[in-house]
Amino acid sequence: MAALIALAAVFLLFLVLLIRRGTNLSARDILSNYLDRTIGGRTEEAYHCLSARNKADCTLQEYRARHSLGSGLVAGLLARNISFDVGEIDIADGRAEALVTVTAPDYRLILGDIFQGIGPDRIPEKNLDAFLFLCREIARYLDKYPQGAIPMKTCTDSYRLIRERDGWKVCLDDGWADRRDT
Repeated sequence: MAALIALAAVFLLFLVLLIRRGTNLSARDILSNYLDRTIGGRTEEAYHCLSARNKADCTLQEYRARHSLGSGLVAGLLARNISFDVGEIDIADGRAEALVTVTAPDYRLILGDIFQGIGPDRIPEKNLDAFLFLCREIARYLDKYPQGAIPMKTCTDSYRLIRERDGWKVCLDDGWADRRDT
């Protein structure tokens, strides 16, 4: 009987520690989790990293509609080339400001190149001709930008966090200012 009570006590202790784990995460951990989840298309998980004020201003359904990545296949292909680094974090009075460097493909440059070569006016009318044309153009694009030669762009963004009762949370209402392209 004593072994059963000891086992129950260990289980309860483990359960309490598991529940409190989120409150012990640092501002850096929460911001990294938010960015990982956003880039990974896990909008519901990202939403749980937001401040109470953000959640009051935007329901999960509204957040999901605005931040959904759409097709998982396309999002996965795009996301695998995105990286970020949470840099310096200034913490004072339950508030934090973090600089994050995000490196991603230069989508403007790439899409400009694609649409320059594959404009709707250049696609042949006949289906088979259009198929062959698109296959050649896509192959040309893939030859031009192999995995290691994708043009990349790095930006530094400022994020703000607030310490709430249950731990650090990301504040989107004022955390998107200070955008600097490099």
